[in-house]
Parts: sequence; structure tokens; C-alpha cells
Amino acid sequence: MYAIERNKAAKALKTRHWFDYAVIGIRSLGFLSGIHYILSNSDIFVNGRAIFAILDGLWFILLLYTLAYVASMGLILYRKLPRAFPVMAELGLSGAFFCLLEASSTGPFNFFNIPLVVIGYMSTGRLAVCSAAASIVAVPVLAACLWGIGGEAVINMITEFAVLYSIGFCFQHMIVSYRKMNEMNEFITKQNRTLEIYAKQIEALTLTEERNRLSRELHDTVGHTFATTVTGMDAVYYLIDVAPQEAKNNLRELLHVTRNGLDEVRRHIHRIAPEQEERPLKEVLSQIAREFALHTGTKFEAHTEGKEYAVSENVRLTLIRCLQESLTNANKHGKASAIRMKLTYSENFVEMKIADDGKGTGKLVEGFGLKAMSERMANLNGKLAVSSHSDCGTVIVCTIPMNKNSPTAATSEY
Repeated sequence: MYAIERNKAAKALKTRHWFDYAVIGIRSLGFLSGIHYILSNSDIFVNGRAIFAILDGLWFILLLYTLAYVASMGLILYRKLPRAFPVMAELGLSGAFFCLLEASSTGPFNFFNIPLVVIGYMSTGRLAVCSAAASIVAVPVLAACLWGIGGEAVINMITEFAVLYSIGFCFQHMIVSYRKMNEMNEFITKQNRTLEIYAKQIEALTLTEERNRLSRELHDTVGHTFATTVTGMDAVYYLIDVAPQEAKNNLRELLHVTRNGLDEVRRHIHRIAPEQEERPLKEVLSQIAREFALHTGTKFEAHTEGKEYAVSENVRLTLIRCLQESLTNANKHGKASAIRMKLTYSENFVEMKIADDGKGTGKLVEGFGLKAMSERMANLNGKLAVSSHSDCGTVIVCTIPMNKNSPTAATSEY
């Protein structure tokens, strides 16, 4: 879990935010201001500094200052590199420029202030500890050693640098928090949409199962009605010889009651039983997948092989549930962007194959969802096969046998 969160944080840091460009703009403006200050006050930076006098020229100062800017900005803009590289470039080059040149200057312009804000903004985790110690403490102490600056001036520099570093560091944490909040909001919105889809589908499936259950119960009452009728007719059989007229009257009444009872049972069955699903199974499955793709932004393709034929309601419900679970796993765990379904009708079996382009996994762990799918397939004497490899997606194959004697075959029994 910690590794996953750390990877998410690293990914978030590589994504540009508008404030990143604002920091780059501030750094660029600071660089241009520094160039203008050097050109306007060239005597301050050359006179009295032996190292620059030997190199003879303002050009060396400008070259060193430009190198510090170009190197740090180039590494910041090249997002594939870790943040440690631009931080080290900014700290090493801008810090060196400050120590060798500007630390002894009494001018109003501080060349290390804006780079220090950038260092704080780019530093995270252990890098922040190291960069803070180097930029806030090491740079002022090194400058003091080179130029003989007094202790009070060093303390003032350390305090000033700590404030500037903290400004950049706090802005960076604000951006990270903002990104995490947006990601959580997007995740919650996405999950809510998915839950709404499944709530509707589960409601429809629950109603279908309940209607089927009640229909079977009423169907059983038909048997009870006929059993009662048979018992009454047995009594009439023995009355025919003893009291023929009474037997006829009882038989007439028994037939009337039986007809009325049978008509009543039929009315209940037609009222409670679900409407016949005339749509092809592929169309039903495709509709579920299209609704899922609409709310999750996932591409979906469906293909059918073989001539479609009627299957039992249990088979339909099992394939629907397996498709739902596969779609959920592909989106939630595999982060898939495209899903393909192939429905194959054979004389001996019906097969549904679902493949996604997600990240997959080298070590497949059978969770609650896969176990439930396996149990559903086992109840129909079917097989569930799952294949997954890292960066190669996942393939789920549901195979259900079909034959005349199989309980999965569609029937038209009353």
C-alpha cells in the first residue's frame, strides 16, 4: 500500500500544474533582473575580485550566471529526470555563484533568493532535508569562510534563506495536496457512476430472480391443486354406485372449482413471471457494457461467432454477472482503456471471452469476485479460465456446456 501511494505521489509530481509554469516564469524574470543588475553595476562585480580580474571581463560573470540559469531550467523542463537533478544544479551553480561573487556585495540585489525559492519548491521527502541543510546552512557558512563575513551577518543570511526556502516548500506541498484532492474527487465521481450502473442492473436482476422464484412457487401450487382434485375424484368414484346423483353433483362442483383454480393460477403466473426477453443475449450484454463504457470512458467492442440460439434464464443471468465482474476488475484493477468481448455459440457449448488492455498481473490472486464467478460457472457445469500477464492485460473465458439433457438448455415447460 505504501509503495502504491508513493508511486501515485511521484506520478502527480511529474504532471505539470499551472503553478509550475509560474515558478519557471518567476525564475526567468529573476534571471533577467540579475542580468540587468550586473550590466548596470559592472564595477561592483569586477573591481576587488582577483579571480575575475585575472579572467579579465564581465563576460565570465555573465557566463557563470547564465550557465546556472540554463542548467537548472533545462533540468526542470525535462520531466523524465528525478527532481534531485534540477535541485542539485540550482544549488551547486547558483550557490557557487553566490559564494564566489555576490556574498561580499553590499548591493540591494541578492542573486540566490529566487533560486532558493525554486529549490524549496522542487524538494520533496529526503531530498528536502538535504537541500534545506545545504542551501540554508552550508551556503551561508561557506560564503562566510570565503569572504570573512561576521557571525551576525551569517545568522541573518540563514534566517532569510530559511524563510525563502520555506515559501517554496510550502507552495509545493499546497500543489501536491490540491492534486490529491482532485484525484480523490475524480475517483469518487467515477465510483459513484459505476455504483449507479450496478444499482440499476442489480435491481433489475433481483426483480427477475424474485419473479422466477414466485413463478416456480405458483407452478408448484398447480401440482397441489391437481393432487386435491385427484383425491376428490377418488371420493366421487366410490359414490357413483351408492349415490349416483350426489356423485354427479360433487363431480360437477369439483370440475368447476378445478377450472377456476387453474385459471387463477395461470393469471398469477402471467402477472408475476418476467416478460419474455426477446432480445438476443449479445444485445443484452452489449447494452450493459455500453452503459459501463459511457460512464467510465472505456472503449468496448463485441463480436459474435456462430448462430445464436435460445439459452435458459440461468445461463443468461450467469453470463451477465460474469460480464459485470469482468468489467469492474478491468477498470478498477487493470486500469484498462479498451475491452473486447467475443460470444461464441457452438452446438455443445456457449463461450464468452472478455479481454482487456490493462496492466495485468504476473501473480493472479483469486478474490471474492472471481470466486463468485467460479461458483456460478460450477453450478452450470461450466468452466472459468483467467489468464493475466504484466503489461499484457487480462483474458477471462466463461464456457458453459449446452445439450438437450443439460439444465442449461432453454425449455418451454409450463
